[in-house]
Amino acid sequence: MKQLIILCTGALLSLCFPQKATAQEPDPLPAQAPISEAGSGTRDSDEDTTLNTPSTQPDNEFEFCGQPIDLSSRHRRAKLRNELQLISRSSSTLLQRANFYFPIVEPILRQNNIPDDFKYLMVIESAMNPGARSEVGAAGIWQFMPGTASDYGLEVNGRVDERFHLEKATAAACQYLNDAYRRFGDWIAVAQSYNIGQARIGVELDRQRVSDALDLHLVEETNRYIYRIFAAKMIFTHPIDFGLNGNMLYYKKMRFSARPRR
Repeated sequence: MKQLIILCTGALLSLCFPQKATAQEPDPLPAQAPISEAGSGTRDSDEDTTLNTPSTQPDNEFEFCGQPIDLSSRHRRAKLRNELQLISRSSSTLLQRANFYFPIVEPILRQNNIPDDFKYLMVIESAMNPGARSEVGAAGIWQFMPGTASDYGLEVNGRVDERFHLEKATAAACQYLNDAYRRFGDWIAVAQSYNIGQARIGVELDRQRVSDALDLHLVEETNRYIYRIFAAKMIFTHPIDFGLNGNMLYYKKMRFSARPRR
């Protein structure tokens, strides 16, 4: 089985610039995604669309939140490959940040019955920059809009902005994700709703009546959004396959070594 080899593009991934991040907003449509600076190297085409997966994954299968994702479609494989190419250049920085933020976020996700894979959502929302702000007003690692933050118990005013409080913002994000799961019963739809809103995903699921949320025809930003999450998980799960030092995620080794021996 072939190893996954990704060619780094010359442009930095747009998520490394938080001021351009797409804000999480529960109702309106997001803005159209900007054209990638990587140019023709990231276009969808019928040429060279083969996506090889790491040896630990089946050729055309991938799991997100325990749900199998069918990657046998040439279209899906091309989308994932494009996002892998874009994110690979910034992977070293993201891996270093993960060593600080993942140990804090993972237990909160677990306590709230949110799949561990949703830690990758904050990777693509803010590049794990705690001071991230978007042009439309989203802020913090989870990129909450002020109104949504207030709806989920975060204090946002002229004196205090709890969107920048990592633990509180993570707990609020868990509430949002649980609400979305109760509504849709599908973690893919939940992830999509974080970008485009629960109301919009609900409308599109009813209107398009697809059996797989990945088949929804949405605005380009949201179509790419879910594949960015997949790409982040692949890179963090198999860093060596992307030319990265596997020891960079040292927090896992520290956590393992801290466990009491029986």
